[in-house]
Amino acid sequence: MVNKNIRKSSGLTLIELLVALSIVAILTAVALPTFQYVIQSVQVSSAVNSFLADIRFARSEAIRRGGSVVMCRSDDPQLAAPVCSDASGAAGWASGWIIFQDLGLTSAGGGKDPEDPLLRVHAPLTALGTISSGQAAVSKFRFAATGRLLNDSLGLDSSLTFGSVDAAAVQRVVCVGLGGRARVAGDGTKSC
Repeated sequence: MVNKNIRKSSGLTLIELLVALSIVAILTAVALPTFQYVIQSVQVSSAVNSFLADIRFARSEAIRRGGSVVMCRSDDPQLAAPVCSDASGAAGWASGWIIFQDLGLTSAGGGKDPEDPLLRVHAPLTALGTISSGQAAVSKFRFAATGRLLNDSLGLDSSLTFGSVDAAAVQRVVCVGLGGRARVAGDGTKSC
């Protein structure tokens, strides 16, 4: 015989709900800093990969076309007629860049002329923050038909640091040698 006085329980009591919410709050507080680190790391890796792909593209196009190809930072690369900018911008290379074949018809030294064919445009990297130059302000990479850099200044490797200054462990340092090859040197504590 079934006892009619036994009540069937359905749902949660207030105490069980508060315990569950407390556990979720503790786990969130512990996991949130790690999750933010992962997000920053992915953003920096994505920016570095885009930069390396474009610098390799510029180098290979210089070899393929048999002439000078320039990859330079631009304060507004999405204009109808984008131009190169100097390295003094606050965001550095994070403001975007353009790649063009330098025909050398009007200006010397790798500036973008209206008749120079635009090969590729990279939009600003808004999530990244900054891409800063190392020892000297690097605003362009100019490749010769051999794939080597046409470097106007005396120096060895050019370095760019990707990522926020306050998180050296998430930063990545990219080195571009005079031979035109780019590589990742390591985190923000490394140098070329």
